[in-house]
Amino acid sequence: MTTSDRLTEPVAVAEDIANCVESIKDDVESRFECPICLSWLRDPVLTSCGHKFCSQCIDTWLKKDSACCPIDSKPLTSEGLFPDLYTFREISQKRTSCIYQQFGCQVQLSPIEMETHITQCTCKQDFLKSRVEKKNTNAMSVESKMWDPPLKNGIQVADKEEPSPDWQQLLKNLYERIVVLEQENRELSITVSNQKNQLAAMCLRNCNGVYIWRLKSFQEKLEAMTKDPLKMFYSSGFYTSPNGYKICARINISSKDPDFLSFVLHIMKSENDDALDWPFNGTMFFALVHPQDSEKNICEITSSRPDLEAFRKPTCELNKRSFGYTEFIRLRDLTDFLQNDTLIFRIEVHPICFT
Repeated sequence: MTTSDRLTEPVAVAEDIANCVESIKDDVESRFECPICLSWLRDPVLTSCGHKFCSQCIDTWLKKDSACCPIDSKPLTSEGLFPDLYTFREISQKRTSCIYQQFGCQVQLSPIEMETHITQCTCKQDFLKSRVEKKNTNAMSVESKMWDPPLKNGIQVADKEEPSPDWQQLLKNLYERIVVLEQENRELSITVSNQKNQLAAMCLRNCNGVYIWRLKSFQEKLEAMTKDPLKMFYSSGFYTSPNGYKICARINISSKDPDFLSFVLHIMKSENDDALDWPFNGTMFFALVHPQDSEKNICEITSSRPDLEAFRKPTCELNKRSFGYTEFIRLRDLTDFLQNDTLIFRIEVHPICFT
């Protein structure tokens, strides 16, 4: 064996170990996968918008890519991260066998603990020994073929029973390239999704207080609200102007009469609040759009009341108090307004400007 062969052997062995560690990542369940590192969640945290990340991954992300969630681009700070002890316990209860099991290791640990164990496993020496022996055997096979007599015209027959080392390396390189392309494709998908969300956010910011809420799969949502009277559905947040108030709509089964649908508005916390006048003063227009005849639209218009808590400056992401109609429409009448299982609400919020 030449000096260069001795130098490359540790590298090849290290690559095999790295590939074994990667196999642990491949077995990760989707609900336990960090969207940033694509591996098992380590010290999982839950964001205020409901997504799970490794503590270190999301901390690094927030420092590097502005204060927003990498999944839905909603504003996010370190104060909006909460330890997810339930998920941590679930991952800790998972058990996987050591990759050196065939060499006698019978240890079963959680996926995260397993990565540390692999680097210290006492059976690893048997694996390294088998790897070196296999490499020596391949080298001897290649050397022996150098003495095979050539056929006519100088063409030598390739061994059809076993791929040559060159083919093995080529297949390995192709596999590694596929893995890289899949990773790049996933990163690109996340980037495109984030850009779509940012574009949608720009539209909501420049809608000037007029928002069309298309509530799809309504029958499924109605069934969920009927089974759970506390179930609520919220629209996206929209702005009365690019630098104005932030509002969202909400529907749920009326707490006063379960035969009615409640339709109300919440004022949301935004980056503009310190420069706005409080309490909110303006008019609000509510409409359930009839898909065939606009004259059958159910419309209501009302004005704010400065004495109500619903119009005060929000102290949290969503003002706990709402304003609107707790008995907006009877549930049995909603069928006339459904088209393709979708309800369409039109909402207008116009603040009164003081000059």
